[in-house]
Amino acid sequence: MNGRALLVRGGTAAVGTALLAAAMWVHTMRPQVDAKEMDPIRNGGKVGQVVSNRMFSVRVDGVKAARSLASGLSFGNQPAIGTDGIYLAVRIRVQSRREPLRLGTATLETPGGYRYRYDPRTGPSSDVPDMQPMIWAPGTLLFELPKKRLQGAHLVVGTGGLLPQLSAAADIDLGIGSSDAEALIRGAADRYDPEAATP
Repeated sequence: MNGRALLVRGGTAAVGTALLAAAMWVHTMRPQVDAKEMDPIRNGGKVGQVVSNRMFSVRVDGVKAARSLASGLSFGNQPAIGTDGIYLAVRIRVQSRREPLRLGTATLETPGGYRYRYDPRTGPSSDVPDMQPMIWAPGTLLFELPKKRLQGAHLVVGTGGLLPQLSAAADIDLGIGSSDAEALIRGAADRYDPEAATP
């Protein structure tokens, strides 16, 4: 092997090593996209307040806890559907701003980063209202969660979509402090039926 071939081979190896090092540097320095940065911008509020954004308005009218749910079957004496935790029914009213919409997401967020999706694992499903312009529609969102997670819970509802950062969302503090959580648990209903609940 002559000196020129050896020099070319050595130069190729040096260039390859440099490119590999550059690629590794770019990989470690690339911007980190946090999932929360992809979330829609939230408008905040409290129970009883109207929370509005460019797409819809929502108001939480109240919350109720339940130890068990009605089975939802109209025949026979069906057993209640219990839980090791607690069911939380959140009564809402919604309306869209310009065109008919439907809530795409609804979660209960609690301290510590816990999130609970609406609808329990078994039993009746949530009554999610369709949104019409300028018409308030009532509904009830059902959540199943551990009793110790009631305190500090927030309801987060949104339109969802392929590009979450372009959608709209509302974050509503349910006002559940320590004593409120204890009162909800003490007064929890048996055989709660969301369809029969007063809107």
